[in-house]
Amino acid sequence: MWGAPGVCQNPSMTPARVVLRAATADDDSFVVEMARHACVIEDRPLPDSDDDEVLEMLPPVGLVPIIAEDHSGTPLGAVWAYYGKPPLRCDSAGVPLPELCIAVAPGRRGAGVGGMLLDALFAALAEDHDAMCTNVHVRNPAKRLYERKGFRSVGQGNGPLGIAMIKDLRSNPTTGSGSRPA
Repeated sequence: MWGAPGVCQNPSMTPARVVLRAATADDDSFVVEMARHACVIEDRPLPDSDDDEVLEMLPPVGLVPIIAEDHSGTPLGAVWAYYGKPPLRCDSAGVPLPELCIAVAPGRRGAGVGGMLLDALFAALAEDHDAMCTNVHVRNPAKRLYERKGFRSVGQGNGPLGIAMIKDLRSNPTTGSGSRPA
């Protein structure tokens, strides 16, 4: 049932069996764990929970992450936006763009959970934002998912191997084309 390490190819883990919900206080430790995973490329050790990079990526006060869980209530992944300091990218008026933080638990990747989380975040952010951004390591396999979901590379990201990507939230969340309804 398993292909590459960390890639779930289990048919019982289809998106139809995944539920998205707003995080609660009971999810705080899971959100921190997902921020730890979002900080590193898959083959590197996870940073400590109190690492500066982890702390910066945590959801800002008032923002509720979106949690994906399976049919038994086990959390599978989480997504939210945050504002890095300094900002990764700004809009044409100089306003920082919200930055993506997403992670899916090892062993649960490759089954569509990340795509579901992204679509939910795009819908939530599109109410108040025209675009968002992310920093992705050149070796991160999630870069292909981001491109399929409409992110485009716009230059150097954080660090020598980081790529900055921008997603237009006014367009179709899956293909990046079309317009948001008025």
